[in-house]
Amino acid sequence: MKTLNKRDWIIITFIFVFLVAIISLFAYYNFFVGPSIINVQKTDSVRFANKKIFNIEVSNSPLKLDKSTWCLLVEKDSAIDLKNSEWEKASNGYCSIIADDKDYDVYIRDSYDNYDSTKEGFKKDEKNVIHKKTIKTDVDNIYLYIGQTQRIVVEDTNITYSSINPEIADVDDTGLVTGKSYGKTTIVIKNRSEEKDINVIVTRLIKEMDATAKREYFTCNMLSEEENELLDKILFDRVNRAGYKTRAGVIAAARFLTLESTYEVPYFYENGRLENYEPYKYVDGEGRYYHRGLYLSPKKKNDIVARFVGPQMWGCYLQNYTDWGGVYVTGRLYPNGLDCSGFVTWALLNGGFDVGDIGAGIEPDHKDVTDLGELVYLSDELMASGRVKAGDLIGLDGHAAILIGWDENNYYIAESLNTTKGVVATTVRRSDLVHNSIYKYVVLMDKIYGEQGNYTSYWK
Repeated sequence: MKTLNKRDWIIITFIFVFLVAIISLFAYYNFFVGPSIINVQKTDSVRFANKKIFNIEVSNSPLKLDKSTWCLLVEKDSAIDLKNSEWEKASNGYCSIIADDKDYDVYIRDSYDNYDSTKEGFKKDEKNVIHKKTIKTDVDNIYLYIGQTQRIVVEDTNITYSSINPEIADVDDTGLVTGKSYGKTTIVIKNRSEEKDINVIVTRLIKEMDATAKREYFTCNMLSEEENELLDKILFDRVNRAGYKTRAGVIAAARFLTLESTYEVPYFYENGRLENYEPYKYVDGEGRYYHRGLYLSPKKKNDIVARFVGPQMWGCYLQNYTDWGGVYVTGRLYPNGLDCSGFVTWALLNGGFDVGDIGAGIEPDHKDVTDLGELVYLSDELMASGRVKAGDLIGLDGHAAILIGWDENNYYIAESLNTTKGVVATTVRRSDLVHNSIYKYVVLMDKIYGEQGNYTSYWK
């Protein structure tokens, strides 16, 4: 057997090193060198109006075995999780993507997760940027009274919380926010690569829910436009968290106006409801309100139709047009507000159910709130059956209200009455509900509501 001399070893070593270099180079270009964006052109789309076609030309190293490439458009400077986005595969070196006519950052990747981009400052080796996740929370804004708490629900466990101004609202390590004093602050949520701000407003316009608390009335133009808008935002927040277009959403609207709002909406007689049935859409007077939100801003008067008197916001004086037993006298001025069915339809509308301008009677020739569900007369058996839920209507011929909850001792009913002179939460002892002069039936509302939402039979 021939012994290898020095020259042979040099040749073998050279060949080995050469092969290792070729294999390493091949591996490097296959697994570590990303594709490149050659050109991006934007053209009109013939098939899709108001859309553009983005033609993205890409290239790969000739040494790559798998030259598959994918493209992605991201609205300029937006946060993006590249790992979990929907990519368009290139064909013959091009991606053609139909999208709105906006400014985009273009990203491309290969099958080995190598990236390239038109984004300024983008680096392929910045994996923390490529895979950055967006912090997702259940809310972006929190509205509190002093002492109220609300927990922020976050889809992330590795986070920290801090308050910009803890004297206004503080937050603990679990995301529980507590209102401390009136004002605005920001809760900052951070993970390893991102932060998110939650706006917090602690306001005097809401209070702890208490059916026994006495409240002052809304008076004419008592709040600033900013405060009027804030009240609408809080109402919508409460409804949305309970579930818009659900039973719980209607309950939230009714509880907000009768329990949580610091101020009370006055009672205003319905002004006769002279033409409230088909084909007429509106009553001749006020005492009802046809749009979402509270009727406090002068801007909202433009949306009200009242042919005899008004329009006028809640709390502002309005001429009464109907005589009712000498309590409400024709021609006198009273603060505008809601009557009984006006309040019920307001709560339904704000909870997501526009039932129209209908009254509280039991009339065979036209639609009333009693026609919305199954009307069942009050009895001990009914109240013990489990069929009745918060959110069901309750009343008698000519009066409608909403059952908003109960505890061990009492039922709580949201209503507007001329005897209470406002929109209030009435407390009725359990033993007295069936044997009373105001409530004779319940309208079971399952068919209207469908979904229950975040339903609760009590607010505490």
